[in-house]
Amino acid sequence: MDERAPETNNEKKTGLDGLLKRIYRPGPLIFLFTLAFLAMAGLGWMLLTAKTPPPQVIVPVTAEREEEPQRDKAYEEVVSDLEDKVKQADLAIIETMRDLNLKMHDLELVDVELRRFEDRGYHYQVLQFPKVSDRNLFLVTLRKRLYERLPDAALLDNGDTEAAVEIHGQRTHLLLLEATPQVIVLPEAKGPKLAVVIDDVGENYALLQGLAALDIPLSFAVWPNASHTRECVDLITGTHHDLLIHFPMEPMGYPAVKPGDDALFVSMSEDQVRKRIADNLGRIPEAIGVNNHMGSRFTADARGMRTALGEFRRHGLFFLDSLTSGKSVGRATAKDVGIPFYERDTFLDNVKDVNAIVLQLRKTERVAKRKGWAIAIGHPYRETLAALKQWQKSRDQSIQVISLSKLRPE
Repeated sequence: MDERAPETNNEKKTGLDGLLKRIYRPGPLIFLFTLAFLAMAGLGWMLLTAKTPPPQVIVPVTAEREEEPQRDKAYEEVVSDLEDKVKQADLAIIETMRDLNLKMHDLELVDVELRRFEDRGYHYQVLQFPKVSDRNLFLVTLRKRLYERLPDAALLDNGDTEAAVEIHGQRTHLLLLEATPQVIVLPEAKGPKLAVVIDDVGENYALLQGLAALDIPLSFAVWPNASHTRECVDLITGTHHDLLIHFPMEPMGYPAVKPGDDALFVSMSEDQVRKRIADNLGRIPEAIGVNNHMGSRFTADARGMRTALGEFRRHGLFFLDSLTSGKSVGRATAKDVGIPFYERDTFLDNVKDVNAIVLQLRKTERVAKRKGWAIAIGHPYRETLAALKQWQKSRDQSIQVISLSKLRPE
């Protein structure tokens, strides 16, 4: 006989049943529900306080092109001469007018004359200023601005109606400070003409679109091996602008300054020069002319230039000397070879400032009036586009702005 007492409901259960019985007691249940509530509350707080990610921005194709990384290709080389310092003085004058709240459109460029110093050209200019209420303050401010940019420049004051700027002992600016503009008789020039060429085209397609849309017959010089050479060529020919090949040539600073692997070098043989020209011309067969990118060393080399200009002439092209060196043999070689020849008069945008570029355009107008024509070279910069927009509204209407191909070669 089994003497064990029968199992009753009051006895403790073991295993899974025992665990469940202990969990379902009021104390443990309250604890679990509290944990669950706190976890849900924490998740909700994180969702409410999390920063909303910014919406995806769809960038127009032109904007994408504008912000594309530019190729590591140098622009116009810097030629250190008096003309560069003249432009720095121009900028000091512009800064002075800003300091004194004088309006740029009241500054009149009365005359411009090409002078020479140490075998290099620079532009002497006569400027008529708007009436200033405090003449001494004007001159003190200008002297300060000049010193910041050109410590070796001198501001000369005659104590009356004029002042002058001298750099290295050379008179570069005559400043007319009288209330009534002085009349300067200019030599008569019948039908002066002006052409503007935009160099270094091929990288920034969006800026080219803006330049091509201007109501100005610009001419464009395109790199043969740029990121968007073909697109730019199609746009230029489609809008009926002059198209030139911006041909890289060896600079004086080479190899520290690199014009590109597609350049002409003085070390090349005649056959190598012809081969390089054929390669580059083959990329832009629509071109009607050529101008040099850099080239201060190559354009001074008579042997190389004779071969190059002879090839350009054989292909029916003209040559525009960008004149990056005062030692260029471009003019003499072009005469010997018999190729149509042009020569640059002014660079517009070595100083990337809208007012400075407008002043360079006005200088170019004066050059055109003095000798009958003038050629300016600029670059596809935002500042240049803005300056051209401003200039086209207020330019001298007595000067005909034309494409380069409509200007008679020298």
